[in-house]
Amino acid sequence: MRKRILLFIAALVVSAAFATTGECRWKKKVRHIPSPLLVPELELGREVNASKAVFPSRLVELYDTISITFIGDVMQHGKQLRDALIEGADPKLAGSYQYEYTFKYIEERLLESDLAVANMEFPVGLPPYSGYPLFSAPETIIHQAQKSGIDLFLLANNHLLDKGKKGFMSTLDAYERAGAKYTGAYRTPQQQASENPVMYNIKGIRVAFINFTYGTNGIPVPHPCTINLMDSIYVKETIAKAREMGSDIIVCLPHWGEEYSLTPSAQQKRWAAMLLREGADIIMGSHPHVPQSAEYSSHKALFYSLGNYISNQTTPDYTQLEMMVTIQIRKDSYTGEISLLPPRIEYLWCFKKDEFAPHYTVVPVEDIIGKKYEVTNSFQRSRMERTYRSFLEKGLVKENESLK
Repeated sequence: MRKRILLFIAALVVSAAFATTGECRWKKKVRHIPSPLLVPELELGREVNASKAVFPSRLVELYDTISITFIGDVMQHGKQLRDALIEGADPKLAGSYQYEYTFKYIEERLLESDLAVANMEFPVGLPPYSGYPLFSAPETIIHQAQKSGIDLFLLANNHLLDKGKKGFMSTLDAYERAGAKYTGAYRTPQQQASENPVMYNIKGIRVAFINFTYGTNGIPVPHPCTINLMDSIYVKETIAKAREMGSDIIVCLPHWGEEYSLTPSAQQKRWAAMLLREGADIIMGSHPHVPQSAEYSSHKALFYSLGNYISNQTTPDYTQLEMMVTIQIRKDSYTGEISLLPPRIEYLWCFKKDEFAPHYTVVPVEDIIGKKYEVTNSFQRSRMERTYRSFLEKGLVKENESLK
């Protein structure tokens, strides 16, 4: 009797081993292994529930995997403001603006991700609202971004001080009223010291974010406000602080580079090398308003610029094309080893009012090429396809396992 029971248990163990093998997939962790098998001591003549012993109720996951999605420069030019204004409404009131189309066609992707990050290149909350060269946008756009899945807002950029100290303070007030998490700008040095870097613990993986800018268009930072600037000593100290805080992954988010250049400047390259050397794992740049070259490996990801997310720009070429990048971070539950899965890179195209939808909007290129959505404006469709294929043919985004 005892021999038969042991043979039965052995057969079940073998069956369980085959049944539980699988593949780690994006957003789903389906590969499991059983907890250590604990078989109660068998006694002759005693009945045993073998299924409870072989199939414990609690399974241990082999990996924890999280996903973080990044989009580029969210802009608010004058024509975008006029398009968002509700007909007949008071342009000085934030509630007079609607942004339902701003993230409409990527909202599902943003909400799928564990965390979504956007660069907001304008102060908010201070009417009269205006576009280039001195930006100011209604805080309604923050609320729509939150609703659509944006979790972390980057404020360290060259346009944050376009409306001076009053605009700076109204911006922070607006994000705080919305309960929105921001980084890169602070009311006081004390707030900067306590909140920079911003840290997230996502499913047990600790991720630090450090956002900084090359400058503020020559406008001095008003006392006692502070903005994370591209100061090598301070940035190095912040990376070291992130390590001391126990971060598994350090993400640097520099606002840098030459506008409209598809390749990084010599300064960007020097800074990228320094950031990687100091311990940055992921670098996601902004400011050039076009996508730039990128490299990635199983340990590092370097995207010099994602390009514009939404804007009124159409020239020079590539200002309507952007990369939306989702980085998947995997942690071995047993060794604690951290690795990066190949990034999911989706190219987006920004359409102006009535080119694709009634308002300014952004659509994944593959959704159009794959005919999920049709573009009735044949000129814009042709321009999108030509620009997209031209960028791909340049081979600027590549895997490079020597990136460490």
